Amino acid sequence: MTRALTAVSLLLLLGACASLDAKMGSYSLGRGLVTYDDMRRAKEKCAEVGGVVRPKDVGGDMAQLSNYICEIQPKKADKP
Repeated sequence: MTRALTAVSLLLLLGACASLDAKMGSYSLGRGLVTYDDMRRAKEKCAEVGGVVRPKDVGGDMAQLSNYICEIQPKKADKP
């Protein structure tokens, strides 16, 4: 239970930080086991900053949040 609360808190913190800085790069979803609700919230937060949740390229246990990232693409207006 504590792990799940820690993971949720971390996701909310990362989402808040990401929304403050639109130029922020991709970030890991945190630690803990993947649950339906955690993944749904992570995808919503990631989409708010223009990102997409996807598995990391290195493989691993897909039941762990740490094996997923929110990949944020730079906005076209941000490019020189």
